[in-house]
Amino acid sequence: MKNILFIVVFLLSCIVNTNAQSDSTRSDWKFLGNIQYVTQHYWRGLGKGQLFGEAPAFEPSISFYNKHWNIGVFAGGSFDGIYKTVMPWINYSPVENLWIGLWDIYSPGRNFWRTNPFDFDTTTSRHFVDLMITYQLPWFPLSLKAATVIIGGDSNAEGKKNYTTYFETSYQHRWGNFSAWGGVGVTPWKGLYAKQGGINNLELKLQYNFKLYQPVTMPIFTKIAYNPISEKFHFVVGASLLIPYSF
Repeated sequence: MKNILFIVVFLLSCIVNTNAQSDSTRSDWKFLGNIQYVTQHYWRGLGKGQLFGEAPAFEPSISFYNKHWNIGVFAGGSFDGIYKTVMPWINYSPVENLWIGLWDIYSPGRNFWRTNPFDFDTTTSRHFVDLMITYQLPWFPLSLKAATVIIGGDSNAEGKKNYTTYFETSYQHRWGNFSAWGGVGVTPWKGLYAKQGGINNLELKLQYNFKLYQPVTMPIFTKIAYNPISEKFHFVVGASLLIPYSF
């Protein structure tokens, strides 16, 4: 817990210093609200089952961002009550196209209101704090992602930290309001995502953005995914309402 507080204080102090810069170098902050519905929550090769339930989910989020910072919170819950989560995050971009961030995935499920939110113990916590690094190639729409659970309930059989890790390579192409996204995800060893290392996520997402009222949009999307380790297919349909605001 002390480590989390130290990291948060450090990052917040960086925000203050960034905002204290002259207007000529400071980026304007923007807000984005997202109200999302999906037929099934899906994440890094994991979908329908004991973790995320077997019912549709409601997943709202808000974020504040500028050139160097992206700060927000995501919440999610399935209609059968099995999947419940709150996920605050903070990302920093030291150079263009590179983002480094912390994502605190607090996911106690049915016991959401009976779980200690301040428990970060390796064996008992329902927090999974991801250290995530993403980079998009400047000359080609290819993105690279690396994420490792550094704090929270990620223990192995010996009770030691697993450092569950996930690598992903993805490509996105846009044609006007239509876009296609494809990704390949790998977990190098046994952990939260799989019982063994290997390719655990082959995912394709197709999306169309309906323009409702400038600048509000409503993306409609579908995901088709396959986890080669568990040999499971996943099919998801969803819709979002994106509400941006500049200030």
